[in-house]
Order: sequence, then C-alpha cells, then structure tokens
Amino acid sequence: MPTHQPAIIIPAYNPDNRLIDLVRNLRAQEATTRPIIVINDGSDDASIFNALAQFDAITVLHHEQNQGKGAALKTAFHWVLEHCPSCSGVITADADGQHLPKDILRIAQVFAEQPQALWLGSRNFREKGIPFRSWLGNTFARATFRLGLRINIPDTQTGLRGVPRQLLPELVKVESNRYDFELDMLVIAKRAQLEFLSEPITTVYENGNKSSHFKPLQDSALIYKKFLKFSGVGIASAAIDYGLFALIYGFTGEILVAIACARLCSGIFNFSINRKWVFGKGGSLTRDASNYTLLAVLLVSVNYGLTKGLLWAGVSPFIGKPAAEVIIFLLSYRFQKKLVFKSN
Repeated sequence: MPTHQPAIIIPAYNPDNRLIDLVRNLRAQEATTRPIIVINDGSDDASIFNALAQFDAITVLHHEQNQGKGAALKTAFHWVLEHCPSCSGVITADADGQHLPKDILRIAQVFAEQPQALWLGSRNFREKGIPFRSWLGNTFARATFRLGLRINIPDTQTGLRGVPRQLLPELVKVESNRYDFELDMLVIAKRAQLEFLSEPITTVYENGNKSSHFKPLQDSALIYKKFLKFSGVGIASAAIDYGLFALIYGFTGEILVAIACARLCSGIFNFSINRKWVFGKGGSLTRDASNYTLLAVLLVSVNYGLTKGLLWAGVSPFIGKPAAEVIIFLLSYRFQKKLVFKSN
C-alpha cells in the first residue's frame, strides 16, 4: 500500500457500467495500487459491485438500504480511519461519469503535494451546455457561502474533492446523510481553518445530467435548511421589529428610541428561537445570551447609522429601515453562527 497517499472513494447508487469503466481506467492510468473504496448505497442490483470486488486493491462496502450520498461517504471515511493508517486523506469522486479518471488522479496528485488543504475539483459554469439547474444551484450556493461564511470558491457542489485525514474524524460525526453533507463539509473545513484550494476539471454533463440522483427541491431544502430556518425566524422577527418600530416612531418621532425598543422585543424572540431550533446551544445560557446581547448592541448601532444616513439622503425611515435590515440580516447570520452559538 503506498505511503501517505490518499485513498479514492466512490459512492454509488444504482450505477451502470460506467462505474466499472471508471475503476478500470483509474487502475490502468496509475502506476501504484492506491486503495479504492466503492460504496454500494443500497442499489437494487449488486452485480456491478460483485464484479468490482474481483479487481485488485478494490474494497467494496455495502449498505443494505439506500441511506444517501453523505452516509455512503461517512461509511468509507470510517473504513479509511480504521484500515488505512498510511492514507493522508481521501479523494471523493462520483460514479455517474461526471468525473474523468485523469481529473480524479490530478486531484490526487495536487492533494499529495498539499495534504493539509481541502482540494476542490472545480467545473467551469461559464461553458455552454451547462444544465440550468446545475448552474442555478451552484450560483446560489456560491453567493450564500460567500456572504454568510466568507467561503469564496468557484464550485461549492463539486463531488470531486481531496479531504485531509485530520478532517475525517469530525466528518463522520455529522448528522447530515444526503447531498447536504458535502456543504456541511465546507462549513467544518472553514471552522477548522483549513485552506481551500481549487483545481480546474473537465465539465461533463451527459443528457442534461439526467443520471444524477440529486433532487432539486428536496435536496436543496436539506442543503440550505439552516439558512432557510434562520430566514424564517428572521422574517418573523423583522415583522415584530418593524411593527413595533412603526408604532413607537409614530408616537415619539425618535428613531433611536424606536429602533432600540423594537429590537429589544424582537431580539428576545429571535434569540430564543435561534438557540432552540436553528443553531442549537453554543454554550451556557449566560454565555449565549451575553454574546447575543453584545452582537445586538453592535447591530443596533449599525442599523441606526444606516437608517440615519438614508434619512439624511432624503429616504424616509419607513423605507430606509427595511433596506438597512437586509444588510443587518446577512451580518447577523454570519456572526450568530460563528460567534454566538458556536459550540465549545
């Protein structure tokens, strides 16, 4: 077994003969016999996996029932941690023909040079012929990660990745089991302060990517569930906040008093729901409440400055306040996740 080389992991659900061709080509193009782990994620027919089990240095793992791509990857990560102490990490690839053998081995090569970084095989979404759902999903994910987490990478949804060994123990504990697991991986890597590195790969979509098991509505909801929850709580909080602001400002004519009182009431609601339902408890109630209060004071100051500035520019507070809230919302999500409700 090669020393300090990453293993290649390929999760598969109801694959066709392209999976056999992929594994055969990987073996033909590589001089070493690095471990390749294929996971049968509850496929209807096991014949392809039985054929793969006859190849040299191929390990086939089985799920009796379909559990999702994330669950398949975690099963393989467990195997690597237990049976491959010399592996510096793993290379994850898809079984549906989207990742060419030369690109998989290229990611393995650059990963071996810098095995402490998270490597991403990045597709070019500016090319012609990209399916609309793939372009839209990746564009939305890039914008969300850039604004919410300051993760600026060209392809957030790529399945071709080089994952450092040091990240595997934490990844196997993640609760997500489907496509949301891969975006959770980015968040965990960011939290671990890993460097994100990208390598261009060939963009392959056959028949409009019809072979993909990604369900746009269902899996997108899973991927963005935390952000969607936060958005829902934010909308409810904003309704409370704006209603109280309008009421108090209408009676007093004081912007600062109206903002402060409205934010106090909506803040208590927002803190309680976010701590219980969205992010979970970061630490003790006292610590979470103290951090949240400090953040709220900061955001009230920023909110006041923006609203007052727009008023000086001739924009009514009834319009300027909602505009300022958009900026406050994005800042609030980032800092609540990173600082307020961060687990000890």
